[in-house]
Amino acid sequence: MLEYIMAKKNNTVFVCDNCGESTINWMGKCPSCGSWNSLKPFTEPAENTNKSIKERTSLSSNNDKAVLTSLKKIKYNNSIRISTNIDELNRVLGGGIVQGSVILIGGEPGIGKSTLLLQTASNIAENEKVYYFTGEESLEQIKLRADRLALEYKDFLISSESNCDNIINTLLDDNPSLAIIDSIQTIYSPSANSIAGSPAQIKNCAWALMQTAKLKNITIFLVGHITKEGTIAGPKILEHIVDCVLYFEGDDKGIYRILRAVKNRYGAIDEVGIFEMAEKGLTEVKDPSMVFTRGINEPVFAGNVITPVIEGSRVFCVEQEALVGSSAFGYPRRLTIGYDQYRLLIIIAILEKRAYLNLSNQDVYINVANGLNVKETASDLAIAMAIASSMSGISIQRTTSYIGELGLSGEVRPVRFIERRIKEMKKFSVKEVYISKRALKEVKNIDNIKIIGISHISEAVKKLGIGNI
Repeated sequence: MLEYIMAKKNNTVFVCDNCGESTINWMGKCPSCGSWNSLKPFTEPAENTNKSIKERTSLSSNNDKAVLTSLKKIKYNNSIRISTNIDELNRVLGGGIVQGSVILIGGEPGIGKSTLLLQTASNIAENEKVYYFTGEESLEQIKLRADRLALEYKDFLISSESNCDNIINTLLDDNPSLAIIDSIQTIYSPSANSIAGSPAQIKNCAWALMQTAKLKNITIFLVGHITKEGTIAGPKILEHIVDCVLYFEGDDKGIYRILRAVKNRYGAIDEVGIFEMAEKGLTEVKDPSMVFTRGINEPVFAGNVITPVIEGSRVFCVEQEALVGSSAFGYPRRLTIGYDQYRLLIIIAILEKRAYLNLSNQDVYINVANGLNVKETASDLAIAMAIASSMSGISIQRTTSYIGELGLSGEVRPVRFIERRIKEMKKFSVKEVYISKRALKEVKNIDNIKIIGISHISEAVKKLGIGNI
């Protein structure tokens, strides 16, 4: 009771860095999200509790009212977009940068967020005024990176300012076309009694920057750190405030990066852009199918299957690999990289119950080439056949592909955009494609490709030559 009174007296609460939950007492574990040692002290501004509700509401003029407008009378202009001269970034943003928008980009350290934004700033600075505010690196470090990237247009202004109020005053006075804040967790406002990176600072600074962007029609990029769970650090309201949320994915030790839109008020979500990290920065991957597969003329291995997937509006082929081996322990292992592990458990159960494959004492490992994360169920049939191929040792020819979703009964179900998927396979000289028999009516004749309709997973297993095992 005494702690409660003291907390109220000092206006101090404890706010979780992970989820933004607040409590009046410090606890080792957040009661909302369960994270440990994430509650940090935050002093709320003092407030006169003796004022009556009438006195508080009288602070505004009696004539102040919300302005209401008839929906039919509202007129709008088509949003003006600025090209970044990076086609993959333009695709993810829905065609370019919308003026006055706030874009949040998150990713692991070293993944290439700052590199991508430096390249974007350099491209736009050819015709527009661009400001780059960095709270993490010195100006000399930015200069060294720009020289390494051999940026063509370097004439944009850089500042190491971390005071959000000073940044906003600069934007209001100078009105640039693009401003980059690297990162939102390193800037602070003196009006908030907490350290930079706290939920209160992130929320207040993001809200103030959003208001500035809308008022002066300035596009603002915000770089966001991520937590160990892979989400952007800070309160969830940060993602609600901004207009677009992008995630940079990939292995920082690998060369390929995937830029994915998870929120976009001006375009489609789940759009992806593919980049390759080269010596002079990020380069665009124009043909993802050639990145995520080994090619049609490569050696054939048991357990490898090529199948087309859809990411956003793009169709490209990926190589899905399975490795099945006898378990050395009593409990077999099922591990995946780039594929949903729970979906894998379902597919194994279907193969055991409906195709009579004995996997109860077998370890099963699934990998999607080059770090792509496949989420759609159209890969179910390909994953199942890769497992069957690896278990039996019978290789699937690289001219054969499988497309379909699996039901718990073993039924092969149709998937969306089946014809677009099959046409993408033509560049690999695919000779035959197995799809759901129910989807045959949706596919027109495609030259040089034999389309085989099947109703059940057991049919595909038998055609592979495995039979009952």
